[in-house]
Order: sequence, then C-alpha cells, then structure tokens
Amino acid sequence: MKTITWLESTHGDPELNELWEFLAQQVEVLAAGRAKTQLRHVSVAAGGIRAPANRLMNDAAILASSLKMQMESDAVVIGCWGAPTEAVRSALGIPVTSLPDASTRAVGSLAKRAVVVTVAPSLAPIFTDDLVRLGASGFLADRPVRSYDPESTHEDVLRAINDPADLIHRFDKAAEEAVRDGADAIVVGCGYLAPIFSAHGYESVLNHPDVPVLDCNRIAFEHALQLLALDTAGIRPSQRGYVRPIGARQDLLTEAAGRLTDSDTPKTKRRSPRLGPAAATG
Repeated sequence: MKTITWLESTHGDPELNELWEFLAQQVEVLAAGRAKTQLRHVSVAAGGIRAPANRLMNDAAILASSLKMQMESDAVVIGCWGAPTEAVRSALGIPVTSLPDASTRAVGSLAKRAVVVTVAPSLAPIFTDDLVRLGASGFLADRPVRSYDPESTHEDVLRAINDPADLIHRFDKAAEEAVRDGADAIVVGCGYLAPIFSAHGYESVLNHPDVPVLDCNRIAFEHALQLLALDTAGIRPSQRGYVRPIGARQDLLTEAAGRLTDSDTPKTKRRSPRLGPAAATG
C-alpha cells in the first residue's frame, strides 16, 4: 500500500499535541484505507508566512523536510496554504500537492465564483497573490480571499476540536458576506479548520445550504491519490516545466536540506562540486 505523507508546515509545538493527534487521525480518515498515512512536521520554526522573509525561510524549511522524507513516502501533501508547491514538486521524484494547489485545480470544476475564507486579515493578500500565481479559475473576481475577524489563535483552534461553535460563527459571518457579494462556494483556507469543520458537520453556509463549504484537506488528499494513480500509469510532471536539479546541483541541494533538518550531513568544510560556468548566476 502506498504511503502519503502529510507535511505540517510548523515545527510541531508540543503544547499543541492535541491538535497534531487530531490532525493525524483526520488524515487517516481521509485515506479510508486506500493508503497509509503519516503526519510530519518541518524541522525549523521560521515564524510563519505573514512577512516575506519568514515566508521565504518557511518555504525553505518545507522544501528541506520534503527532501528528507521522500525516501519514506510515495506522495507528499503540503498541509498549508502557504506552500512552495512548484519548488517541492521540481525537487522530488514523487507526486506532490498542497492545499492551495489542489484547491485551485478542483474549484475550477466545482464552482464559478468561489471564495477562500482564511483565519487572519494579513493572510488574505498573500493567498490572493498565490491564487493568481497558480492560475486559479472558478473564483470570485472581487476579493477571492477573505478572512474572519478577530483572527483565530492556536488556543481557539484547540478549543474548537471539541466545540467549534465560536470559530464556525466567525467563519460563517465572513462566508455570509462573500455570498452576498456573489460567491457560490466557500473554500476553507486553513488546514486546521477544514478537518474540524468536517468532523462537526459544517458543510455549507448556515443560511445558504446551496453554498457548500469545501474541505481543502479532503480536496488535497484526493488530489494526491489522483497524482499517485497517474504516476503509476507513467504520467508525471513535465521535466521541462518542472526542472529537477541533477548532478552537483542535486548534491548541494541535498546537503543544504540536511543542514536545515539537522540530519547527519557532514558540516565540515569541503570543496563544493563544480557547477560549470553558470554557477555564479544559476
């Protein structure tokens, strides 16, 4: 049976163990016996994605952790909306997807005016830019990403595992506004809220049963299974579109990833492999 790794893009704060246990259980529920699952965390706490410098470092941590775990995985799901999907897909030899990548692919077939509702106002412009970069279709043209206010904390999320009423209220208020603006579907813009909402049966906007609330985690897991099936059939990412590092470039990438993930990669100085004339700019 294939193994799908769910990569959680934080370092796994032990104070949130209840959340990690819940998330691991819900990923297994998504698999429904069709694949083995494992929840993994990145090795570096980079401060999230709300500032460009933190986003860059967090992306590097995700890439490094993905490289480290690919030998124990048949596919990887990056369980975060701030995901360097294209870079990880280019670096790994196995199927890769993420919450935004899978959602943008699926929404084009599921809705015509979808809106993502996420957990903090500062994330809305970041995720909007990501939708544009991913070539998303099926989203509302005006403000395709919204957020609720006040933004949620980890403590809010922990409470919501057993009692999500407060977060559902906040989320649904933003969703209701989106519906008034023309939205025909709402995408959960958080990898923690999606399984909590699904576990408690929140599947449509409360006053609009014809406007679904789409579970981004389920969409991403199903996308991973689809990519695995295509991979088995010999259909894989274009090598020209997703250029993989080879030779010395792969060696240096692996070494750098090892340093970021605290692996046993030697940290003594040694001569770097030659990359040829493009080394300084490549």
